[in-house]
Amino acid sequence: MKTEQPGPGCEVAWNRLLSYLQQTRRNLTECYDREMTDPTSEALSFSCQLLLDEKQKSANQTLRQIDASLRSKAVFEQVEMAKVIQEQKRLQQQIKAMRTELKDLYQQLLLLAIDSADVRRAFHYYQLLGSLKERNLLQQMVKFVYISQRHENRRLENLLNLTGYLPTRREKRSLYQLILPEIMKRPSQNQSTLAMLTALEMGLLAGANENTDYRKQRDAMFQQVLKRWMFQRLAGNYRDIVSFATKYPHLFKQIGVRIATIHPQYWWRFSFSQFVTYPNLLPLPEQRMEAFRTIMHQLKQRNKKHFAAYLAMLAPQVDVCEKFIKQRNDELGWKENLYKLKGEFADFAKGKNYEYYLKNSKTVIQQHVNAGKLDTRKSRGGLSGRR
Repeated sequence: MKTEQPGPGCEVAWNRLLSYLQQTRRNLTECYDREMTDPTSEALSFSCQLLLDEKQKSANQTLRQIDASLRSKAVFEQVEMAKVIQEQKRLQQQIKAMRTELKDLYQQLLLLAIDSADVRRAFHYYQLLGSLKERNLLQQMVKFVYISQRHENRRLENLLNLTGYLPTRREKRSLYQLILPEIMKRPSQNQSTLAMLTALEMGLLAGANENTDYRKQRDAMFQQVLKRWMFQRLAGNYRDIVSFATKYPHLFKQIGVRIATIHPQYWWRFSFSQFVTYPNLLPLPEQRMEAFRTIMHQLKQRNKKHFAAYLAMLAPQVDVCEKFIKQRNDELGWKENLYKLKGEFADFAKGKNYEYYLKNSKTVIQQHVNAGKLDTRKSRGGLSGRR
């Protein structure tokens, strides 16, 4: 029920009081003047006292009316204020519910975007949720990745791609630190291209001389994956290496030389004839050229006597690389590099250059096989596998 507005307002009551006071002042002034004119008149004094009492009574009554009016108005205002406060609470609850509903919607859209590899859209919803002060957003994304074993590899790759869009170094490091232990405890991931991707990306965010748990965890995972890939390479299994070089060529630059470098203790124990085909499995000319240069460098260091058959196996692969570059119409860009690499073949034996080893490749290799100086089997010293 609506409360009725009380009678005269404060202004009307105040004006009425002023009017009474002014009239009383005039009456008292008149009484005073009459008394001073005839101070012996008792009747006049009595009359003035009665008038004063009457005016005092009237003034008191007016004050009581004003007080009652103000009290009534205060009650009215309190009732109205209570209604306003109640309405504010209701609106605040509605806003809170709508905000929660909006957060839930944005979160679902974010996770759907991660699942579908729509990285730009995922980052858009990530920003919206950040503006809404959503807590534990990074934890929620990682939890979503691993909620389904069937889809975890695909979702992890998408999440790692999203990491590159995050605006701050702190956010990226925080997300990687959540991802790393999940990768390490899963055999299907801890030696995979995803593990190497994570390790190399984490390395870009770590200081050169940083001595923190972040750096130690990153280095541990990197060494584990690299060691595994090294043994796969010795066994002729280049699948993960080539896959990584294809998907992440900018990161493969960090490990290309290491992958093409064989530890001295295995140099005479693994299948060089198989290993020399590895560079031409890589997708880009710069990756292939780097691998060939690294192999040539090792031959110069380790094969100062037994080099002919190795160069005879290497030359045809360099020829394959050259044809590959020509097919890409990129010959001019690599002409100087190819010329320099070919020229190094002549550094081993006088009068025998790249063209010699390319032309006589099969003959030279067969001569060394017949002489028992070369084993061309794909499995040597217990190091076997598949490409």
